[in-house]
Amino acid sequence: MNITLIGMSGAGKSHIGKMLAERLGIKLLDIDRDVWEVAYGKPIQEILDERGEDWYVAEEGRLIIESTKGKDGLVISPPGSVVYQPDALKHLKAISTVIYLKVPFETIEERNKNSTPHAVIGLGRKSLRELYDERAKLYEEHAHCVLETEKYNEQQIIDSIVGLLNMKMHG
Repeated sequence: MNITLIGMSGAGKSHIGKMLAERLGIKLLDIDRDVWEVAYGKPIQEILDERGEDWYVAEEGRLIIESTKGKDGLVISPPGSVVYQPDALKHLKAISTVIYLKVPFETIEERNKNSTPHAVIGLGRKSLRELYDERAKLYEEHAHCVLETEKYNEQQIIDSIVGLLNMKMHG
Protein backbone atom coordinates (compact mmCIF):
# COMPACT_ATOMS: atom_id res chain seq x y z
CA MET A 1 0.00 0.00 0.00
CA ASN A 2 1.30 3.42 -1.02
CA ILE A 3 -0.20 6.81 -0.21
CA THR A 4 0.67 9.96 -2.16
CA LEU A 5 -0.01 13.38 -0.65
CA ILE A 6 -0.38 16.19 -3.16
CA GLY A 7 -0.89 19.91 -2.71
CA MET A 8 0.81 23.28 -2.81
CA SER A 9 4.11 24.07 -1.18
CA GLY A 10 3.09 24.70 2.43
CA ALA A 11 0.12 22.29 2.41
CA GLY A 12 1.87 19.98 4.87
CA LYS A 13 2.79 17.09 2.56
CA SER A 14 6.16 16.44 4.19
CA HIS A 15 5.02 17.16 7.75
CA ILE A 16 1.78 15.16 7.60
CA GLY A 17 3.55 12.54 5.48
CA LYS A 18 6.17 11.97 8.18
CA MET A 19 3.51 11.58 10.88
CA LEU A 20 1.38 9.31 8.67
CA ALA A 21 4.37 7.11 7.79
CA GLU A 22 5.23 6.76 11.49
CA ARG A 23 1.63 5.89 12.36
CA LEU A 24 1.43 3.25 9.60
CA GLY A 25 4.94 1.93 10.17
CA ILE A 26 6.01 2.61 6.60
CA LYS A 27 8.59 4.87 4.95
CA LEU A 28 8.17 8.50 3.88
CA LEU A 29 9.64 9.23 0.45
CA ASP A 30 9.99 13.01 0.19
CA ILE A 31 10.82 13.51 -3.49
CA ASP A 32 12.57 16.85 -2.91
CA ARG A 33 14.73 15.71 0.00
CA ASP A 34 15.17 11.98 -0.64
CA VAL A 35 15.39 11.95 -4.43
CA TRP A 36 16.42 15.32 -5.91
CA GLU A 37 19.00 16.28 -3.33
CA VAL A 38 20.39 12.74 -3.15
CA ALA A 39 20.57 12.36 -6.95
CA TYR A 40 22.18 15.75 -7.55
CA GLY A 41 23.92 16.42 -4.22
CA LYS A 42 22.68 19.99 -3.90
CA PRO A 43 19.60 21.95 -2.84
CA ILE A 44 16.62 22.04 -5.19
CA GLN A 45 16.82 25.80 -5.73
CA GLU A 46 20.45 25.50 -6.84
CA ILE A 47 19.54 22.73 -9.33
CA LEU A 48 16.66 24.83 -10.64
CA ASP A 49 18.86 27.94 -11.00
CA GLU A 50 21.52 25.97 -12.90
CA ARG A 51 19.29 23.92 -15.20
CA GLY A 52 16.10 25.98 -15.63
CA GLU A 53 12.42 25.16 -15.16
CA ASP A 54 11.87 23.26 -18.41
CA TRP A 55 14.64 20.78 -17.69
CA TYR A 56 13.63 20.58 -14.03
CA VAL A 57 9.99 19.77 -14.80
CA ALA A 58 10.93 17.06 -17.31
CA GLU A 59 13.46 15.52 -14.91
CA GLU A 60 10.99 15.72 -12.02
CA GLY A 61 8.53 13.41 -13.76
CA ARG A 62 11.25 10.88 -14.54
CA LEU A 63 12.59 10.93 -10.97
CA ILE A 64 9.12 10.46 -9.45
CA ILE A 65 8.41 7.39 -11.58
CA GLU A 66 11.91 5.93 -11.20
CA SER A 67 11.97 6.34 -7.40
CA THR A 68 8.56 4.74 -6.84
CA LYS A 69 8.30 2.05 -9.53
CA GLY A 70 7.81 -1.40 -8.04
CA LYS A 71 7.85 -0.11 -4.47
CA ASP A 72 5.27 -0.68 -1.78
CA GLY A 73 4.81 0.61 1.75
CA LEU A 74 5.48 4.27 1.04
CA VAL A 75 3.99 7.61 1.91
CA ILE A 76 5.04 9.66 -1.11
CA SER A 77 5.42 13.44 -0.87
CA PRO A 78 5.99 14.82 -4.38
CA PRO A 79 6.68 18.47 -5.17
CA GLY A 80 3.61 20.68 -5.66
CA SER A 81 4.47 20.90 -9.36
CA VAL A 82 3.71 17.18 -9.81
CA VAL A 83 0.41 18.30 -11.36
CA TYR A 84 2.40 19.38 -14.43
CA GLN A 85 3.61 15.79 -14.87
CA PRO A 86 0.85 13.73 -16.56
CA ASP A 87 2.95 10.54 -16.76
CA ALA A 88 4.08 10.82 -13.15
CA LEU A 89 0.51 11.50 -11.98
CA LYS A 90 -0.84 8.54 -13.92
CA HIS A 91 1.87 6.37 -12.36
CA LEU A 92 1.19 7.64 -8.82
CA LYS A 93 -2.55 7.08 -9.25
CA ALA A 94 -1.86 3.50 -10.38
CA ILE A 95 0.46 2.62 -7.49
CA SER A 96 -1.08 4.60 -4.62
CA THR A 97 -4.05 6.32 -3.09
CA VAL A 98 -3.62 9.99 -4.01
CA ILE A 99 -4.86 12.43 -1.37
CA TYR A 100 -5.02 16.17 -1.99
CA LEU A 101 -4.27 18.14 1.18
CA LYS A 102 -6.48 21.12 0.42
CA VAL A 103 -5.44 24.23 2.33
CA PRO A 104 -6.90 27.74 1.83
CA PHE A 105 -4.76 30.18 -0.14
CA GLU A 106 -4.26 32.50 2.83
CA THR A 107 -2.69 29.67 4.84
CA ILE A 108 -0.44 28.67 1.93
CA GLU A 109 0.62 32.29 1.52
CA GLU A 110 1.42 32.63 5.22
CA ARG A 111 3.35 29.35 5.39
CA ASN A 112 5.40 30.18 2.28
CA LYS A 113 6.15 33.69 3.55
CA ASN A 114 7.71 32.30 6.72
CA SER A 115 9.62 29.40 5.16
CA THR A 116 13.13 29.34 3.77
CA PRO A 117 13.27 30.06 0.04
CA HIS A 118 12.74 26.98 -2.10
CA ALA A 119 11.81 26.10 -5.62
CA VAL A 120 8.19 26.76 -6.53
CA ILE A 121 7.84 26.04 -10.23
CA GLY A 122 6.19 28.94 -12.07
CA LEU A 123 6.66 31.50 -9.30
CA GLY A 124 8.05 34.59 -10.94
CA ARG A 125 6.06 34.17 -14.13
CA LYS A 126 2.89 33.93 -12.06
CA SER A 127 1.92 35.07 -8.60
CA LEU A 128 1.47 32.55 -5.79
CA ARG A 129 -2.28 33.23 -6.05
CA GLU A 130 -2.32 32.44 -9.78
CA LEU A 131 -0.36 29.22 -9.21
CA TYR A 132 -2.69 28.24 -6.37
CA ASP A 133 -5.81 28.81 -8.50
CA GLU A 134 -4.32 26.93 -11.47
CA ARG A 135 -3.07 24.00 -9.42
CA ALA A 136 -6.06 23.59 -7.07
CA LYS A 137 -8.24 22.41 -9.96
CA LEU A 138 -5.54 19.99 -11.11
CA TYR A 139 -4.98 18.58 -7.61
CA GLU A 140 -8.72 17.94 -7.23
CA GLU A 141 -8.94 16.38 -10.68
CA HIS A 142 -6.10 13.93 -10.03
CA ALA A 143 -6.74 12.99 -6.40
CA HIS A 144 -8.65 9.92 -5.33
CA CYS A 145 -9.71 11.95 -2.30
CA VAL A 146 -9.70 15.61 -1.25
CA LEU A 147 -9.05 16.34 2.42
CA GLU A 148 -9.74 19.88 3.60
CA THR A 149 -7.23 20.19 6.41
CA GLU A 150 -7.84 23.72 7.71
CA LYS A 151 -10.36 22.88 10.44
CA TYR A 152 -8.44 19.94 11.85
CA ASN A 153 -5.34 19.40 13.94
CA GLU A 154 -2.54 17.12 12.78
CA GLN A 155 -3.85 14.09 14.65
CA GLN A 156 -7.35 14.49 13.19
CA ILE A 157 -5.86 14.76 9.68
CA ILE A 158 -3.86 11.54 10.22
CA ASP A 159 -6.94 9.81 11.66
CA SER A 160 -8.98 10.90 8.62
CA ILE A 161 -6.40 9.54 6.19
CA VAL A 162 -6.15 6.24 8.07
CA GLY A 163 -9.96 6.03 8.07
CA LEU A 164 -10.06 6.65 4.31
CA LEU A 165 -7.45 3.96 3.72
CA ASN A 166 -9.36 1.48 5.89
CA MET A 167 -12.58 2.20 3.98
CA LYS A 168 -10.76 1.72 0.68
CA MET A 169 -9.23 -1.58 1.81
CA HIS A 170 -12.44 -2.95 3.30
CA GLY A 171 -15.01 -1.13 1.18
